[in-house]
Amino acid sequence: MDMLENEKLIMKDGHQILAVKYLKNAKIVIYFFSASWVENTRDLVDKLKTLYDENLKRNTKMEIIYVSADTEETHFQKDLSKQGPWAAIPFKNNAADTLRWRYDITCLPQIVVVKKDGSIISRKGKDELEKLGINVIVTWSDYVQT
Repeated sequence: MDMLENEKLIMKDGHQILAVKYLKNAKIVIYFFSASWVENTRDLVDKLKTLYDENLKRNTKMEIIYVSADTEETHFQKDLSKQGPWAAIPFKNNAADTLRWRYDITCLPQIVVVKKDGSIISRKGKDELEKLGINVIVTWSDYVQT
């Protein structure tokens, strides 16, 4: 993915990983746009965790990246600790602004699902996940040729 080609991502435990390494086997990237101050995201994060686990079982080659809009690092770190086992754009990294601009994120939380090349599968990922649950894997995977 060209936008993240030279970027590092941060994992929940604090270690960093190159985005190209993290996305090496991914066919689909799920961008989860949120922030610590966004209310009532626990249910959504739980659904993402369930989706992530099911993705691993089915080997559907999806990866999630958390993109925070936090302006204070302590808030970012606290919110990151509540996320699942996926990567995040590090605090105050320009890639977060670039992703919000590219995918026209105007409210939070939002989930944008893209192919590895960045082309959009769904801008309504949050609504689709809430409506379909883990079955959204089938819907999103249909957009990717095997």
